[in-house]
Amino acid sequence: MPDDLQVIYWDANLFLSYLNAIPDRLPDLDALLDQGGQEFQIITSTVSIVEVAFAATEQAAGALDPAIEQRIAALWAPESPIKLVEFSGLVAEMARDLVREAIGRGQRMKPMDAIHLATAKTAAASAFHTYDEHLYQYAELVGFPIAPPQAAAPKLL
Repeated sequence: MPDDLQVIYWDANLFLSYLNAIPDRLPDLDALLDQGGQEFQIITSTVSIVEVAFAATEQAAGALDPAIEQRIAALWAPESPIKLVEFSGLVAEMARDLVREAIGRGQRMKPMDAIHLATAKTAAASAFHTYDEHLYQYAELVGFPIAPPQAAAPKLL
């Protein structure tokens, strides 16, 4: 993998959409995963491992499925196109600062959202992909575009 690849951050809700095979999202996610590591680098925080703990089918059935667990583990495997960024003290402090800056702007930022945004910022991401429309308002605060993923235009949004 070349070191000069553009970095795109994925919020945990993209992985949940992928696992749950949400029909209107899956084509873009599949295409981007196929391109990840070659045309751009997909990253996420290690906190995504906790947020992506089960699929909707498991929750509905009230029972865990070993096949789903294997699909989840494959997301974080070394050969995956997704690279994990460790949650660190630096990220924690930056996340706290983002929460405080948001308050100063009359906005409310959830701590977990701040962790994801701070992780993207410390990794010099050029874009942040999420399906959480509430996060779109923070693009100016963090300095990179925040939008849903689109396979046709995965880099700069």
